[in-house]
Amino acid sequence: MTENTLKTQLKQLLNRGYSEIDVLNLGIAPKHLIDQAISEYKADQRIQDQTLSTQHNQASFAMRLGG
Repeated sequence: MTENTLKTQLKQLLNRGYSEIDVLNLGIAPKHLIDQAISEYKADQRIQDQTLSTQHNQASFAMRLGG
């Protein structure tokens, strides 16, 4: 299995609700790959949170304009 495939599977586990500790304890990949997957997952989550916050702020602003 390639490193990219392993990282993708690890990120999918995190998306499904597995904790970082759970993923580490599975032992299905070398620690450096698990650390990379967790880091990428957290970066993706920050981007999603920022996007949602921006959309919420835009919607709130638009609603104030219309009222």
